Amino acid sequence: MSFLWRTFLPFIGLLLFVEQGAADNLVKEEKLSLPIQVGSNAVQLEALVVRPVDGDKFPLVLIVNGSAGASPSDMHPDWMAQMAHDFAHRGWIAASIVWPGYGGSTGAFMNEAGDCSKPNVSMFLNAHGDELAAALARLHTRTDVDPSVTLGVGVSIGGASMLDLAGRSNRPLTAVVNISGGVYHYAKVGVPASDCSLFQADLVRNFTDFGRNNPTPTLWLYAANDPYFGPDLARRLLAGYRLEGGRVDFVGLPPFENDGHTLYKQEASVLTKPRIDDFLRRNHLPAMNDDEFAPLLAMLTPADRSSAEQYSKSATEKAIAVADNASGLYWRYGARSIEDARQQALASCQKKSGKTCHILAENTHLVDDWRNKVPITAR
Repeated sequence: MSFLWRTFLPFIGLLLFVEQGAADNLVKEEKLSLPIQVGSNAVQLEALVVRPVDGDKFPLVLIVNGSAGASPSDMHPDWMAQMAHDFAHRGWIAASIVWPGYGGSTGAFMNEAGDCSKPNVSMFLNAHGDELAAALARLHTRTDVDPSVTLGVGVSIGGASMLDLAGRSNRPLTAVVNISGGVYHYAKVGVPASDCSLFQADLVRNFTDFGRNNPTPTLWLYAANDPYFGPDLARRLLAGYRLEGGRVDFVGLPPFENDGHTLYKQEASVLTKPRIDDFLRRNHLPAMNDDEFAPLLAMLTPADRSSAEQYSKSATEKAIAVADNASGLYWRYGARSIEDARQQALASCQKKSGKTCHILAENTHLVDDWRNKVPITAR
């Protein structure tokens, strides 16, 4: 039997066999305040940068949040830390930022887009596209950034704003990943206004403009139960963007949990990560390499193989633990560091099996003597 264990367990009273992992610290974090200039306004954006430990220059991925899910003061770049870690493990330098007026970012969030009778979506998206352009300009000055390759990843209003930026004549983005992208009008936060068809039509017009003669490859991910941009509206946005020549790989995902607008969550990685990697590979951009993990999959029983395949699709940082002379896999994903993932996988294994446990894999790197540690049913 295999187990997915995602809850932190106290280590008191647990006998853990702690050993050097296979992956160790392959990426590192940096928290900073990113100064940008937008017109006459100087703003400091709260940012989290995650990059590989080894290497001098890396392609840049800029990640930006949406606006749903919490009050602006509670939203920080750490919300997207899992996604930033995923990209750093692919070989990117990942910069997660939050909008002006959000979290620790200074300035005010521009939230004007007209209303249901007189929409002005372009005013909203152009303003935020300007902020993203300013963030890119600042990040491109870093000595560890290769400015020739830049990926934009945006969630909700962030996805729509990235498409605004990608549609500009100077084509500043190499590619875009749009997750649940769009803008909606509301009187109460989190509740789209009813009978707002003119606003939706204006949103479609803006997306159509973004696609005009635009060769930038884009990936769009939308869930069937997105309460703001459901399948019908997503199809209209897609048709408009493609009508003018925009390039889109569109993925309509099944319902996700109770709110399909939360595809940014680490729990959605099993749905989103394989699609993102496929898109990156098709466009000759750095993607996750899971080849090292394949020999383990070939040895496992069907039940353990299914569990391990889910593990391979899950968010970094992650680890698999196994018990001495026993069957089963015990794994933890989406931790903030590989050390945390290692300890939590071992704790889960010890608690469930009552045996001495060992690390079998960290992220998708197998430990050196992994063949001697695989579950006994696979030997």
